[in-house]
Amino acid sequence: MEKRILTLETEVRTAGENEPSEIIGRGAVVGVTTDLGYIEEEIAPDAFREADLSDVLVAFNHDLNIILGRTTAATAEIDIDSEGNLNYRATKIDYENPSVKSAARYIERGEVSKSSFMFTIDDYTWEDSEKYGKRMKRLITRVGKVYEAGPVTIPAYEDTSANSRSQILEARSKWIEANEPDNGEEFRAEYTKKFYETIIK
Repeated sequence: MEKRILTLETEVRTAGENEPSEIIGRGAVVGVTTDLGYIEEEIAPDAFREADLSDVLVAFNHDLNIILGRTTAATAEIDIDSEGNLNYRATKIDYENPSVKSAARYIERGEVSKSSFMFTIDDYTWEDSEKYGKRMKRLITRVGKVYEAGPVTIPAYEDTSANSRSQILEARSKWIEANEPDNGEEFRAEYTKKFYETIIK
């Protein structure tokens, strides 16, 4: 089981006049390829079909001190639309909390326009990528549990350090070399495992 935070260029907006009564966002879009800078990744259209959505937080910037809503408290709603996308809605904004009030204002003014969600992956496959080569695109076919979704200021992928990127590229280079036809199957499998562990750690 893999826990991930995925950030996408997705819709987030407020609803209501004066003090917005709701914060609405799209936490995940299916069928769209995301370039992570070293591989590509895509969520399959039916990946959320059996996902556990029983207790999902809607938080600002993944900060559990700035909770906008929670499904178990009936202050948030999560749904999967007809296309398979994951949407969230915080329905009772707590303006008594200054941090929540500030977050709502940032969204209302358009200063925050991205969404993110935290989830586990139950199953995935590897496909060929036009940009990165053979078996360099991961297709997430089954999401296990969604823990949290909400608006974020800066995408997590943009925060990837140069050092971590260099480690990934070095592992990828070794993986490509290991997959030369003259190398044995066990040798290739060892470096494939090391490469995948570098990507998803």
